[in-house]
Amino acid sequence: MTQILIWLLQIIRWGISAYSTVLLVYALMSWLPGARSSKFGYFISSIVEPYLDIFRRLIPSVGMMSFSVVAGILFLNLVEYGAQVVILFLIRLLN
Repeated sequence: MTQILIWLLQIIRWGISAYSTVLLVYALMSWLPGARSSKFGYFISSIVEPYLDIFRRLIPSVGMMSFSVVAGILFLNLVEYGAQVVILFLIRLLN
């Protein structure tokens, strides 16, 4: 059972790391003219926009800058930390 929980924690870490990377790519694409208009840009936008819309409703943009990507990555890091704490608690409970 412990091995399954460790494996689950690794999957969660990998998934959050991958999605954070996609968020970072999306943010960097805003610096390149026409990058979001490409097929790759539309693909990344379709993955990222639903998640970022949550933070855009909560955090207003300042001028032309939106901090939704930063808030999204911070929230993902909090989720990863919370999952780590819960899984480590379960491992200690089972041993």
